[in-house]
Amino acid sequence: MKFVKIDPPGTFCTQEALRDALKKYGGQTFLDVGCGDGGLSKLMCDAGLTGIGVDFSERALEIASKTLDPYIRKGQYRLQPGDVHDLPADFAKVDIAISYMVMEHVEDDLGFTRKITQYVKPGGTVIIAVPGRRDLWCFEDETVGHLRRYDRGDLAAVLRKADLGQVSVWSVGVPTINMLFNISVRMVARSAETAKVGLSQREQTETSGIRDIPWKTVFPSWVRIILNRATLYPLFVVQRLFYRTGLGVVMMGMGRVPQNISGSD
Repeated sequence: MKFVKIDPPGTFCTQEALRDALKKYGGQTFLDVGCGDGGLSKLMCDAGLTGIGVDFSERALEIASKTLDPYIRKGQYRLQPGDVHDLPADFAKVDIAISYMVMEHVEDDLGFTRKITQYVKPGGTVIIAVPGRRDLWCFEDETVGHLRRYDRGDLAAVLRKADLGQVSVWSVGVPTINMLFNISVRMVARSAETAKVGLSQREQTETSGIRDIPWKTVFPSWVRIILNRATLYPLFVVQRLFYRTGLGVVMMGMGRVPQNISGSD
């Protein structure tokens, strides 16, 4: 049976939460830190924003360049190879900086948040999503280079220490991702991902966003009939009821850059 890349229900929920955040905060330009295969950058470009994607994984950048090809060719998007920590202070000034499933790989999460913040205009927005719930640490975390999971208060504390204002943290994908969590972990344990336990944390991180796991990240093509934005819309409505809870297997934190931030760090 041939398997193809199709986003699982949890990814659809995460993407919809980002759409909700964009409606709330607005903006015309963005920076996607750890852009991976470019899925979220494409969502934002589809919404009319102009942006930059940064990643140090050559394989991820190769995939992202194909995903974003139409936007790259017309100058609406560009890819920047490398680690965000190595970029100069004047690299960019955008309305929104996003980073999804990256900060849990970084030893100094506060320094990481401050680094991202310096690329956002005063009054702009930082949006960071991470694996939620410390009590759900599992085998999958050990195969993808995670250093930690975050409870809702943990993520809020990092954003506030980075001097962001109007901090808000949403639990994303409840109850969909919660119900699928144990099944997902079993799928990973039965896949070739088990071989990654012995890799370095850097090597695990480089492939964490581009994994091909049957019935988790790749599916038979007919599954598109079931897994699409239209059929999953009821899940998006339900998840909004849980945004303010601490139940999320994914936590999405948001904060405003104060108007008096100089942009230097």
